Amino acid sequence: MSAPVAGGASVSEGEPRLQIVQVCPFFAPHVGGVESHVEMVAAELSRRGHHVTVVTSRHDRSLPAVERRPDGVRVIRVRNLGTFYNTPIPLGIGRALRAGTADIVHLHYPPPITSFWAVRGLRGRGGPPVCLTYHCDLYLEGPVGHLLTGLYERVFLPPTLDGVDRIVVHTASYAHTSRSLQGREFLAIPSLVDTERFHPREDDPELRKELGAGGRPVVLFVGRLVPHKGVDDLLRAVEILPPQALLVVLGEGPRRESWEAQARARGLLDRVRFVGAVPDEDLPRYHALASVVVLPSQNRLEGFGLAIAEAMASGRPAVVADLPGVREVIEAGWDGLLAQPLLPEDLARQCARLLSDPAQARLMGERARESALRKYRREIVVDQIEAMYRALRRSPSSAR
Repeated sequence: MSAPVAGGASVSEGEPRLQIVQVCPFFAPHVGGVESHVEMVAAELSRRGHHVTVVTSRHDRSLPAVERRPDGVRVIRVRNLGTFYNTPIPLGIGRALRAGTADIVHLHYPPPITSFWAVRGLRGRGGPPVCLTYHCDLYLEGPVGHLLTGLYERVFLPPTLDGVDRIVVHTASYAHTSRSLQGREFLAIPSLVDTERFHPREDDPELRKELGAGGRPVVLFVGRLVPHKGVDDLLRAVEILPPQALLVVLGEGPRRESWEAQARARGLLDRVRFVGAVPDEDLPRYHALASVVVLPSQNRLEGFGLAIAEAMASGRPAVVADLPGVREVIEAGWDGLLAQPLLPEDLARQCARLLSDPAQARLMGERARESALRKYRREIVVDQIEAMYRALRRSPSSAR
């Protein structure tokens, strides 16, 4: 499995180019935090001169089975048996990995099944070192979902984790509080953000006009409209905030219709704008409007919060749910604030602190930009990933 060398970048002198395979359940154009992470990592590794292939499910049959992207990354989509509880079942993953050549295989979990079949496919071959980024715990809604979650964590996850040479997490606090990772060694490497695309910029009067925002302070939410994101708590918080505050919700998902109905029933339509999905290139324009960006997540499906790193890179302060993982992305009181999860009153209180003190919000935003450059800049994070690959190549067994 190989791809042409992209751009003008080259591997460090004396270091060989690597054949790197990234394995993830979904990939672009599918939208999600894991997909964005893998896309940015793969593109940067390719820019550095490595040969990068992404192996993923062909969850949409209209997508090509093999694709060469402009960034030099090759994408192989294997036949998908179906998608169940937002989990693709790509039984061809093992076969695709056995058919190719790789110096390193990097798995991404969850959703489940993909990494399990990848480990099975590579087992016993004396093949390349394998690492796995554990993005978050598995959580499926409802009685059947809870049953399936327990079954997978007992039967499928342990052999998957046992079969890799290195487990990567985005934050140490998340790993320490994960039942599935208890007693396992891990390496903490954060997710990454494009600090060139997301940077402080001037407010956009045309966008304000489109939204009917006028001179109102904007509270911005960016994310998929799914239950664990906590937009229902955010709508309750809006009722408590000063009436001039405007909540702008970016994203699509199965809960959009019900949350819009909730806003209508609460008489909030003049204080909330559901924008839907916007092109990636437009996201920085929305960040430029925001007085504060908020991530009111409700459970452990949120392991890092890429939207917060993007806000920080844009020079905007964030209010983040005080949950393991996401609370580590900011430095509370320095470049953002923490709010108690599932408590709309505290969410409103923390947002109001920033809305009522623009000077403090600006200072926190400046600090947030500095933090993003120091910790989450694409080059800094991929340096750590590349160093891990080299260490695994030298001694896979010692990296366990």
